[in-house]
Parts: sequence; C-alpha cells; structure tokens
Amino acid sequence: MISLAPDSTIELPNWCRNLPAVDVTTRLPALAAIAAAVLATENRKECNMNTASGFDSRIFGFGMPRLVMGMGARNQLAEHAQAFGQRACVVSDPGVAAQPQFHELLQSLQAAGLQVTTYTEVLPDPPLRIVEDCAQVARTCEADLIVGVGGGSALDVAKIAAVLKQHEVPIESMFGTDQTPGRGIPTILLPTTAGTGSEVTPIAVLSDEAYDLKRGIVSDDLLADYALVDPELCLTLPPAPTAYTGMDTLTHAIEAYTNKFAVPLIDAFALEAVRLVATCLSRAVHHGDDRDARYGMSLASLLGGLCLKSVNTAAVHALAYPLGGRFHVPHGVANSLLLPHVMRFNAPVAADRYATIGEVMGSTDCVAAVEALSADVGTDKRMREFGVEQQHISEMATAAMEVQRLLKNNPREVTLPDAQAIYEQAW
Repeated sequence: MISLAPDSTIELPNWCRNLPAVDVTTRLPALAAIAAAVLATENRKECNMNTASGFDSRIFGFGMPRLVMGMGARNQLAEHAQAFGQRACVVSDPGVAAQPQFHELLQSLQAAGLQVTTYTEVLPDPPLRIVEDCAQVARTCEADLIVGVGGGSALDVAKIAAVLKQHEVPIESMFGTDQTPGRGIPTILLPTTAGTGSEVTPIAVLSDEAYDLKRGIVSDDLLADYALVDPELCLTLPPAPTAYTGMDTLTHAIEAYTNKFAVPLIDAFALEAVRLVATCLSRAVHHGDDRDARYGMSLASLLGGLCLKSVNTAAVHALAYPLGGRFHVPHGVANSLLLPHVMRFNAPVAADRYATIGEVMGSTDCVAAVEALSADVGTDKRMREFGVEQQHISEMATAAMEVQRLLKNNPREVTLPDAQAIYEQAW
C-alpha cells in the first residue's frame, strides 16, 4: 500500500518556477505515489456505494504514459526516441511545423542517428482521411516510432496512426470504447497547447464528415509510451488559442469533478486543475511570456487529461461535438459557450460539487466565476456567431443524443428536449 503524507501537495508557486524538466513518474513525491497507485490499466466498473460505512467502493483504474514535465522537457526527445528504433515519423500541423522549435526537434532526432519523415498536414478537428494519409506515410517510411507534436488534433492523429501502422483496419471499426485491434508502434507526444491533455489520455476524437459529427475512439491501446510536457512550447501560442484550449481544460476538470462516476483520486486531480486554470489562464492569455502561468496551464491540462480515463467528460462535450463536426467551432470555444448553461441545468443535482468548484475559483457562484473568466479571455461567444441558425438546433440535439458514451456520465439525465433547451440558451 502506498500512502500520501498530508503535506504531499503540488503547489505551483513553490516548485515550478523555472524548474528543469523532471520525470514526474519517479521524482515528484506526490505525483509519483499517485502514479504508482493507479498504473493498473483495468477498466473501471460501476459498483454500489457502501453507504453504511460512508466509503466509496467503486473500482476504477487508468493507465498513463511515462511522463516528463518541465521547462526543456522537449530536449529529452532524442534520448527516448532512440530506445524505440531508427525511423521516426513526426506528426504535426502546418502552424507548429513552421516554428523554429519544431525544426530543432527534427534536428535533434537526426543528430541522434534517426531517419526522420514528417507528416505536417493535420487539420483542426481532423477528418478520417487525414489519419489515413498519416498512417500511410508511417507505413511507407517503415516507421518504428511516431512522434506527435502539436495541439490535441495532432496528438490524436499520431495516436491513431500508430495503431493503423501496425493494424490495417478501417478507422470506423475503432469508434467507441475498446474497439481497437491492439497497440500500435511506440509513440512519444509533445503538446504545444495547454488544453486537451491528449498526451496522457487513451482517447482520440475525429470528425466523421459522413455524419457531420465528432466521434471518439477510447482504448488503452492509444496511450502513449512517453509524454514530454514542456511549457516552453506554449510560450508563443497566441492569445486566442491559449484562451480556448484553457477553457477546454477547465471543462475537463469540472465535468470530471461533477461526473456521475466521480472518485476521490480523480477529484483531487480535477480540483487542482480548476485552481490552476482560475489562477493562470488570464495571465497566460494577456501575458503570454509569463512562464509560471504557462507552466500552471500545462500542469492543469495534464491533470485534466488524467481525469479522462476513469470518469471522462459529460454533457458539455457531447453537446459540443455537433458544433465542432458541422460548424467547425473550435473545441474549446464550443465547450466554453456551452459550459455555463449545462452547469445551470445540472445545478439541482450537483449543488454541493458546484459550491466546492466555486470555492476553489474564489467565488460563491461557480457559474458566474466561469462566465467571468470566459469574458476575460474572450471565449464568451454565442452559437449564432458561428453560422448556427435556430432551425439547426433540433438536428444538432438529435446528433448530440447519439453521444451516449459521454451523456451517461452527466450527473443529471439529459433528454432530447433538455438538449434542445440548452442549445437555445447558448444560441
């Protein structure tokens, strides 16, 4: 049994300032103990609560990659890549690929003796064809390893392409939970945004253009071998994507903490992520060179990602999928504009949890705190600003109701009329 000392806390101001990259799975006492306790990858099962004793008897678990975090973590890429082979396929998007740091990463791999092939055509909300193209590039160069560098879209494409390099199956056959044919070739992921937490999740989300809907693949087979989380890669991220990826992190944390399947360990991750976003997001948006703020947001994103294996997200994300799939609303913006309305809908059954979130955010009204933060960072949008017309709401609600893998996690049941009403409020 591993026990945590009462003072084993993770406090941003005290230990992260200009901290060099550290392998947090072995060196940070609090996270090390937590990681060791939960590295088992068996799926969580819903169990009855032991109400007589007051203990939560749920069984849960999640896996995570080997994790290196800190300023300069990217400099360890070549060292870890060498352990997996000699041919690397590096996956990214055009914006990241144009940055000097991306080319430095490629040079480090080449200097270490690896043959490097790049695929840099990843699009936001990537359609299936992008993944298929990427996987074909990996097959053609006979990649031993896939390195994902970018935001959530690039990392998701990298994770799926790694599986498809090893197993040539239709992507459509993998949608849902535990539908993958097995693990793929090794992956190393380096996030350049602080939002999705994709570097530590077993989840990838794609746009299925046939249905105008975003769909998810959930499987431990998607877990990366290494995640290198370097906040310096976020220093040049413009204010707008900093804002909407940060609101995505906040949504992950709030939906995890108020989840029907919430468990105490994940609660700790979620609340710390909420605190960090409340403390750091505005600073990161308005002062992009604030290293402490960037570190805090990277950590918040990471913690939010760690929430997703055990409890996942809920109604906000389910309702956001049609906005992203059909109207190409940035994922974080879709979450941000829906979050307050879903919170008000859930309030009758989650009042105590929302009160705790409000306290962590320094407010007696957590919905007002979320709205104030969204306004401050510029993500307080309406659906109609993205070309959504009222006549679209009915079909969007119908599409959202298909995302039951997420809706089932919501603390309050969402019916079709409920979904329509939430969309109307956000319109």
